[in-house]
Amino acid sequence: MALNVKWPPRRSVSASGRQKLLQLWRSHPLKLAIANTFWEYTERTKVSGMWLLRRNRTHGLSRFIWSSVLIGLLQLSIYLTLLLWIKFYSYPILNTISNDLSITDVAFPGVTICSPKAVNTERVERYVKALKIPPEYDKAEVEAGFEYLNAFTDQSFVAPSHDSYKITDAVLRLNNVSIWEAAMAVSPGCAEFVKRCFWGYEEFPCNQTHEYLSFIPTTAFLGPCCSFNYNPRNTSYVPFSANIFGMDGGLIFIGAEGSERNLSTGLIVLVHHPMDYVTETAASVTITARSESFVEVSPTVQSSSTEVLELSERKRDCLISDDLQLRNYRQAACMLACQTEAIVKRCGCHPYLLPAVSEKFKECDLNDTFCYSDNYGKLETFIYTTYNFKSVRCDQCLPNCYDVTYSTLSYKTDLNLHQFSVSNFYTPEVLNNDSFVLRVYLAKQVVPVIRKVTVMSWIGLLSDLGGIFNLCLGLSMISIVEFFYYCTFRLYKNYNQQRILQLKQAWN
Repeated sequence: MALNVKWPPRRSVSASGRQKLLQLWRSHPLKLAIANTFWEYTERTKVSGMWLLRRNRTHGLSRFIWSSVLIGLLQLSIYLTLLLWIKFYSYPILNTISNDLSITDVAFPGVTICSPKAVNTERVERYVKALKIPPEYDKAEVEAGFEYLNAFTDQSFVAPSHDSYKITDAVLRLNNVSIWEAAMAVSPGCAEFVKRCFWGYEEFPCNQTHEYLSFIPTTAFLGPCCSFNYNPRNTSYVPFSANIFGMDGGLIFIGAEGSERNLSTGLIVLVHHPMDYVTETAASVTITARSESFVEVSPTVQSSSTEVLELSERKRDCLISDDLQLRNYRQAACMLACQTEAIVKRCGCHPYLLPAVSEKFKECDLNDTFCYSDNYGKLETFIYTTYNFKSVRCDQCLPNCYDVTYSTLSYKTDLNLHQFSVSNFYTPEVLNNDSFVLRVYLAKQVVPVIRKVTVMSWIGLLSDLGGIFNLCLGLSMISIVEFFYYCTFRLYKNYNQQRILQLKQAWN
């Protein structure tokens, strides 16, 4: 026997359930507390526009329109706040320029002179005569092997057809001579380049043992060179500053090309920071015999304010020595160490012309020239697969927060057209066919300073936020405190009052 069971309609149950939930929410203490707190806030607050939302002030369409206006202005203020925060967080630094730093507060640049021809044939012949060569080795082959030194300095180096480098390498090891010592011996140096030296009008011995006023043998990307106010082998060296400027001040010297067999190749003068190894980025001037060259140097200082230094390293995009616990951080030195590690990883040694960044790296000999020259354009880094040596990515080497860069303006006169210099202590007798005169001096008495400052501080950010909210909603700091007061303490008090009231009604 079938039983006919009549179930109640599901829709009516659902509708009645929603009605009960809605009625329960309308009488819930939290809902009543929120409503009472809102009406209390509109009656007592001084925020512009909120008085129009009072209980009996507006109704219907006017209340809807005014509520929409307030919500729209609130959204606009939030949007402007986000833009201000992005500007504060992502672009916190602004560069300003001033001209208030004296040249005495800026280091005089390092001046390095190099010959474009790193291996001098005449010097090779003289140097080989001083070496102990076993009878089984031919002297001519030993001399020919020095040609492979060009692999470290000539980017377009093409290996000769002979393999004399093996014999030369063996002879150098037999005589306990390093590649650096051999390269310095067969290349023109300070004795050939500089003859008479002057600081201003005061003459000083060019190759004297002096902390500042002297020329010393160094190396650069061009190979063996001669430098003034640059001493990479002295880690405690502090460059000096000049107190004179203009054409008659600074460094002046008479020199000679030192070319072999009177073949004029010219010399390259590089002006650089006195604490940095000389790379292709240094300002360079080519000088020739029978000329007087003028190199006008204009330093530019980059500095950072205290507020900038308080930012994180990546946000300020620069480093100071204290960040790395170093005596003196230099971006150029960091880049050089990074590049040297890339070379060592590929070839197992570092070239003689680069300063040794670690004693664990051996110096490249002539047998390593093929590795260096063949991979010059595709050396590997620790992260990236293949990169040009000059383009090795060293992202950890951020710029210095305080630095000095040097730009140059050069011009020259031809001494063949006249037999005198602009200075009266030069005479035709001291200038032969191989001589030149070079002047390196500071252009002005003051130095421009590019100073990094913060776009806004935390105080400035709060001030701008206050301006945005005051513009859109008429809010002040006390208004924000008042708003949170009503959202927390007053809401809590009203909620407790509603609960007590409902309990009393239940008992009655």
